[in-house]
Amino acid sequence: MKNGITIPTCKWIRIFEAFLEIIFKIVGVYISYLLFNLLGEFFLGDKYQSETVYSLLLLPTLYVLKGAHIIIPPYFVVVKISENEVQSRTGIFTHRLDKLQLKIVENIEIISTLLARVFNYSTILLCGHGSWIRLPYVVHPKEIQKQIERNLENVRGKSISTYISLL
Repeated sequence: MKNGITIPTCKWIRIFEAFLEIIFKIVGVYISYLLFNLLGEFFLGDKYQSETVYSLLLLPTLYVLKGAHIIIPPYFVVVKISENEVQSRTGIFTHRLDKLQLKIVENIEIISTLLARVFNYSTILLCGHGSWIRLPYVVHPKEIQKQIERNLENVRGKSISTYISLL
């Protein structure tokens, strides 16, 4: 990408948010365990065995921990914007480079979690003709959106003037 600028991404706060998400899920499973224990003791009395509920809730806990890898990827995101394209590079072992020409962009979406709104970062999704690109964890998303819209107007203005000159 020529003359592209690197857009800052929110790394540590997103990592913290992902960690909190996992903790809340595990706490939810634990609260379920406590509620099932309470109900089991209430309805079954002395016949109730808490090991059964423990074994049933072990699998959801392992499922939550299986998704713990979401903590690491935000640190390895690089987003670049140039006059005529955007690019997102992600991945630790398997690198993914995704590019989208601005001339085909039809829609710009901003996706924000609660903490993302508090700390002013979001994921920007650019959709175009049969293609899309995800710009994850971008800091100051409204400013980036305005910059993309300006670049989009410049690219479309150039393509219209090129088309008119061909006539």
